[in-house]
Amino acid sequence: MMEYLQWLIFIVLNVFIDNKIRAQNLRKYVGLSLLATGLACAIWLPYWAHEAQLPSVPIGAILLGSGLFLDRHRYNRTQSAHPLLVAPTLNLAADFPDDPLMLHLLQLIHEDVGLPKHQAINLNTSINHDLGCSSSEARRLMAALKQDFGLKLGDYKSNRYFKRRGFDVYLRYVERGCEGKTPLTINMLYQAIKAKRWDSETLEAIGYPSS
Repeated sequence: MMEYLQWLIFIVLNVFIDNKIRAQNLRKYVGLSLLATGLACAIWLPYWAHEAQLPSVPIGAILLGSGLFLDRHRYNRTQSAHPLLVAPTLNLAADFPDDPLMLHLLQLIHEDVGLPKHQAINLNTSINHDLGCSSSEARRLMAALKQDFGLKLGDYKSNRYFKRRGFDVYLRYVERGCEGKTPLTINMLYQAIKAKRWDSETLEAIGYPSS
């Protein structure tokens, strides 16, 4: 009975650790530490584990450690090719910035929202009105900006740019679009990542520079 309880604890602990520890290096070192502890207990302290009635501890630690170490890349974002390579016919405005920051931003927008091949893209282009970005896609994009650029979300609120999700006639919980909402432009995203902070009043006051 005690052994079953120990395995149950290990399963719960595994789920908890796997969800809480997401940084690659932290998963690596915690995994190696657990693996080393488990091996040490199994090789040099087997009698201690038996006397303490914890026979599952060495094996459990080895399994937990191995899982963390081997799966340390789980939460790393996969970087795809730049959208200019994925979509070579992408039509950018003549004065569109081409610095590394903007190129990286375009890549993330392409991954999380999708960039059209033939529609003209400029700083005024809004991801919600012009690119059809949904609130859930925007949530993923903002999380990516936070991770890749260290953007502090400040007073960013999804309902400034998107309608709240709701139920349709078939009682499905669906997106309700962005009609009547403030445009969330590429320029706003660009200025935010340069400042490393989202300030709605400042960003929305920038206006929409002509392309």
